[in-house]
Amino acid sequence: MSDTPMQVLTRPFAIEPVTNIMLPDGVFDNAIYGLRIAAHVTNMSGSALNNVTVYLESVGDPGIVPVARTFFFASVPAGAAMLVIWDADFQHAAPGKRLVSFVAKADGYTPRRSIQQIFVSQTRFNSATNSYTCTVEEGTLELSKLQGHLPGKRWGSTGAGNDGNDKDCRCPPQWGPIVPTGMTLVWTPNPAYSGTHGELPFSDPWWKILAIIIALIAALVAIIAAALGAGKANFSVGGTVEENDPSVHCCTPKGAVSGKPEFTVAGVASAIASGAIVAACSDLADPFWRGQEATPPAAGELTLGERVVAQWVLPEAPNAGQPYTADIRWQYDRFTTGASYHHAVSETQVNVHVAGPVETDTPDVVQAFEPLWVRASFRRDNGDLFRGNELYAFVLFQAPQGLYFVETLTDDGLAYDPGANDGVYAASLNLKLAYRQLLQYGQDVYGTWRVFVFAQDVNLTKPGTPPEIAAQHIGGMFIASAIEITFDDSLPCPLKAQASILVV
Repeated sequence: MSDTPMQVLTRPFAIEPVTNIMLPDGVFDNAIYGLRIAAHVTNMSGSALNNVTVYLESVGDPGIVPVARTFFFASVPAGAAMLVIWDADFQHAAPGKRLVSFVAKADGYTPRRSIQQIFVSQTRFNSATNSYTCTVEEGTLELSKLQGHLPGKRWGSTGAGNDGNDKDCRCPPQWGPIVPTGMTLVWTPNPAYSGTHGELPFSDPWWKILAIIIALIAALVAIIAAALGAGKANFSVGGTVEENDPSVHCCTPKGAVSGKPEFTVAGVASAIASGAIVAACSDLADPFWRGQEATPPAAGELTLGERVVAQWVLPEAPNAGQPYTADIRWQYDRFTTGASYHHAVSETQVNVHVAGPVETDTPDVVQAFEPLWVRASFRRDNGDLFRGNELYAFVLFQAPQGLYFVETLTDDGLAYDPGANDGVYAASLNLKLAYRQLLQYGQDVYGTWRVFVFAQDVNLTKPGTPPEIAAQHIGGMFIASAIEITFDDSLPCPLKAQASILVV
């Protein structure tokens, strides 16, 4: 018999389980102990496969401890990419690249092994200096003087938008995002290097990805502490951000079920806000690479350290999928064994992680205890559809009295998805199971359910791509969101449903 024609073709990525969001560029950071290993396993044949099983065989680091789980699919359509996810403990994970082995087996075939790399970083907080350090094998990035501001006061409102209409509008949780507007970054390479350019982190992303990891983890720690209780040790960092208005608070949504999906809203908002770092520092080449290019050291000198001090202004709020701009000023300093070099830039950058409007399809009315479902399509700015494994997408179903349920949206041709890789992502909610949880909070299934859809792009860069090319492909950025960050206090509450379903 031949090997099962199913493989993991792209790099697995990290999902934080409390908020359900993918970490920047899919990087796993052991500051958060509990993470999920997510991967797309693809049917590479031209026909459907039957009775497919997929399991995670091993991870090349004894400090990473996954929870054993085998996925079963009665049938996998031709070309379909199935999303499979394992819980894992990363508390003792070592920074660096680690190999992960997956095994797939279908009727009529022998098992087939797929081996892919994951990227692991280590973020820690220094309370004495109020700075963060992110460690990878190639060196350490220290982030200090992280500056930012909170969005409009509507994040602190209770009730409807200023038009008084509360049909689709909801307040996000009280952990409103801080939008970064400046920071100081210090890179210490390991080891010191000669020549113009040092080695990129993981030989893949720009240094700015480590900065956004730090910024997001700083936000997620507060959310996780609120969700699980600060007394539980679920992370290894803490800290504060310089805010210009720390008095803003926000309403708390009703309900909390296993996984606490309402905290997804806070996590999404923080990830979108932290994405301003990516936009301000450019995808083509970040300030470190450009600073190195402009300051070639003399022959025989070794670069011991580098620093970027950046500040930017956002003329408009940084929203998912929008080509917002950032007016940025940054200075790069290189410190070598023989001299110091400097380069400064003032420019305007544009967010390149853009997309068109989300198109959703749901039933208008559903009989009680029949499944709720939603189909969603996400378009690129040129009108083409995202398809299959190009997105990690999910939906929040909100019950009439406020409880949230989260489900993954997939384009795999199963259940309510009409076809694999057709650009339609689908999810459903089993109302019979949901009802059991609703009863625990004195809520019911009858009434209007609201639907909130979110999507992050996935890094599909192929292994072996030259580092300076691979670094230009960044994943984990939100290209669609039901949350709108606003700096304008007169605008409606920023969490808005894209669809609604009446349960009778």
